[in-house]
Amino acid sequence: MITPIRLSEFLQALKQFTIFRQILILNKFAFSLISLLLLIQTSFAQSNRFSGWALAVNSVKINPKWSFIFDTQLRSTDKWKQAETFILRPGLAYNSSGGWQLSLGVAWIENWRKISGVRDGVSDNRFWQQLVKINGLSGGQLQHRLRMEERFLHDLELSGNDIIKKNNYFNARFRYFNRYIKPLRKQSRFASGPYWAVQNEIFFNIAGLSYSHGKFFDQSRTYAGIGHRISTAADLEVGWMTQYALGRNGNHFVNNIVQLSSFLRL
Repeated sequence: MITPIRLSEFLQALKQFTIFRQILILNKFAFSLISLLLLIQTSFAQSNRFSGWALAVNSVKINPKWSFIFDTQLRSTDKWKQAETFILRPGLAYNSSGGWQLSLGVAWIENWRKISGVRDGVSDNRFWQQLVKINGLSGGQLQHRLRMEERFLHDLELSGNDIIKKNNYFNARFRYFNRYIKPLRKQSRFASGPYWAVQNEIFFNIAGLSYSHGKFFDQSRTYAGIGHRISTAADLEVGWMTQYALGRNGNHFVNNIVQLSSFLRL
């Protein structure tokens, strides 16, 4: 005997199918966009690298209006042979009632460089300011970030067994970052569970172009990953990033990166 389907059950099934179809369309769009960006980036590259990055992003609320934020990164050289860069980037953030976050801080950066077989650490510290806005979109979360960086570039030379910096060249960069995350299971409030993420960041030189590589465009970073939200305060994530960049010598290179990330919100 065939059991009749109730109208409410049919409408619920239709709703679930519509949601599933929207997810597929959004996933296909994100995949197509990332594939196109990767194809464009790779086609212009003159050299390719493969490295690993570890990233920890942290935010601690001082009160409803103010937060202390900081991230740390460790990046490897090509083929994961050695550490190449360590970054500590603390800042103070103001959270407006309109959902905007305005922050500023410094970045302490240590790069390990090699000249004529000598490997040494070279500091590259800078100031930064940023504006962040997060919106809901299709059951997920879309983040926009505008960041300014003021830094000093240097000429490097070998002095005995040390690499030393010569000259100070001012350079300012503008960075636009966008990131979309969406839980794999529909939730009214994303408190825990698996999710997927896509993001892209573009860098532009706006001052001191001649001290960098003479171009307005500096680099782009395209990323896709999967993660797990442990609680409303913590995420763990792993993904693949492709960095397309211009070097100071004018060469174009692509860095293929496996990135492990943690996010902490207290």
